[in-house]
Amino acid sequence: MKPLIDIDDAATWPRHIYRIVSTWAAECAGKTSYTNDLPLRIELEAPFREQLASYLLCAYHYTRLLPHERAMIFDHGLRTLSADLLEQRIEAARTVGAISTAEAEYFHKAHVFAAGEQEHREGQVCFVLSERRYERDPGACLPLLNSWGGEGLYRSSYSVPFRARLETLGSPTRVTSLIALADDKNHSVFPALHKVFVASLLGLHDVGADVYYRASIPPEHVQRIDEVLLLTS
Repeated sequence: MKPLIDIDDAATWPRHIYRIVSTWAAECAGKTSYTNDLPLRIELEAPFREQLASYLLCAYHYTRLLPHERAMIFDHGLRTLSADLLEQRIEAARTVGAISTAEAEYFHKAHVFAAGEQEHREGQVCFVLSERRYERDPGACLPLLNSWGGEGLYRSSYSVPFRARLETLGSPTRVTSLIALADDKNHSVFPALHKVFVASLLGLHDVGADVYYRASIPPEHVQRIDEVLLLTS
């Protein structure tokens, strides 16, 4: 497996990455308290990502899982959002008795693909960089932790009648995974990845980023699955 980088731990960064980031950090020190406002040109991000081609980054997927779904992720990894994925999760939940047949039928008719509202969600897995991001800004992750089925269900306008039910299914969970971010065309990171590294080295309070990862995560890249305590902003 490729070497691992933890955005929160500079000791895990390769030497050449540390040198690049420390140079930028010296230029940016004291100029802002916010990651996205760091005075670094956006054109620097793509070549910086190329420097990470031989490495995997720790990232965190916040969700709500039923017990059998943990085993499914360890066996099959994290899959990108699709109608098939939602339909299989609904049927599996019905099979284990977590939801009734009537609920399953309703959920099948009410997810974002059934509603035609999958734009900007289909074909991706959402992560955050920085393990401490949730503790600093719990509100950013709470909708995912509060509702089973994630955005595929609770973001659908058809789901309004059963959103309270989604909050009773499963447990709030964090899936620690390893992702490859050298490709700046397929995987979106905000704030920009090079700024996040600099913010981490400078110790900025808001360090972290949202990652829209347009590939499935193989099971060997799933590191941990942990239940998390629900926090409030």
